[in-house]
Amino acid sequence: MGIDIGQALREGASRTTGKNGLVLAIVFAGIALLTTVLANSFFVELVELFLELIQSTSPEELGVSQQEYEQQVQLLSELRSSLTGPTVIGLPISVAFTGIVATAFISEAISVILVRMFSRDDLDTISRDLIIDGILMATLNGFVGKIIVWGLIIATFPLLILPAVFVAVAFYFMRQEIALNNKNFIQAMADSWRITKGSRIEVFLIGAVLVLISQLEPAASAIINSITTIGGAVAGALVGGVLAVFGAAVATRAYVQLDGAGDTVESDSDEEFEDPYDAALGPDDLSR
Repeated sequence: MGIDIGQALREGASRTTGKNGLVLAIVFAGIALLTTVLANSFFVELVELFLELIQSTSPEELGVSQQEYEQQVQLLSELRSSLTGPTVIGLPISVAFTGIVATAFISEAISVILVRMFSRDDLDTISRDLIIDGILMATLNGFVGKIIVWGLIIATFPLLILPAVFVAVAFYFMRQEIALNNKNFIQAMADSWRITKGSRIEVFLIGAVLVLISQLEPAASAIINSITTIGGAVAGALVGGVLAVFGAAVATRAYVQLDGAGDTVESDSDEEFEDPYDAALGPDDLSR
């Protein structure tokens, strides 16, 4: 049984526009906006660090001509100026980096919660225990697993685009396996590979649709940014928050389709091949 793409998209949209979906979208928007501020602040401080390092060194020590030295200084100065704005605050580079990691971890925790919520057919049956059970380990495994998967995608992309796409598709349901089945990231990657087998074209199409829809975020940000920089950042974060919830909801509903089919196959298989000797031995058995 494959994936009904239309059903996954419809169910994802209905859950995104529901109360829980909109609340999570706002939370994701806040995290995205905070991440933007931290990332911009980090890069400004990084450029400042390189600029100070170069200016404290002579062209002879760097092994470049005076003209090349001045070009490098000018390039870094222009880059620093282009990054400064209302989304940059004065933070030490270590603090900004720690903040980026922390927001990424929090975002993963919320993603795990979202998967657990949207995997339920009846949203009214969601309990507190369902949400917080093993949340720390699930978040940690999801965080590490995401880094590994993205590392594989980046490593295979320069070779050919197809291997990178294949990696993304094969491990598409890793987070769902972690969030719903309390697996570590290695088991989740293996089971995502297994569960997508035979349905990878549908998974690819879902991913392609979500990538196309995700272009709404930079478009909205660019339009508002032409009027006000901070408004563009806020608009991009809001649209990105909604799209993050929608993407996770669609992926989760597609996973539910495949996981349900898998459970059915396994249970039917167990019933068909019942062990005829799964009982106590009788006199006739002993006399053989």
